[in-house]
Amino acid sequence: MPRVVYFSVLRDRLGLSEEEVQFRGSVSKLREFLKEKHPEVADILDRVKFAVNEEYVGEDYNLEGDERVAIIPPVSGG
Repeated sequence: MPRVVYFSVLRDRLGLSEEEVQFRGSVSKLREFLKEKHPEVADILDRVKFAVNEEYVGEDYNLEGDERVAIIPPVSGG
């Protein structure tokens, strides 16, 4: 099972830093899966980047089941 790791506002709103999910498929489908599972952060999930095993990946990247998936929310700075 992929281990999904949450950072920043996602971690704060969900009240958890990581979870294992029963999922296989593309990153774009994982985004939709997580939006259904956690509707309270769906707006943020629309704008995040994904890194798999510490490398940024595109929406078409396929998860096989044992990866570490970091979800990186948008950041702002000044």
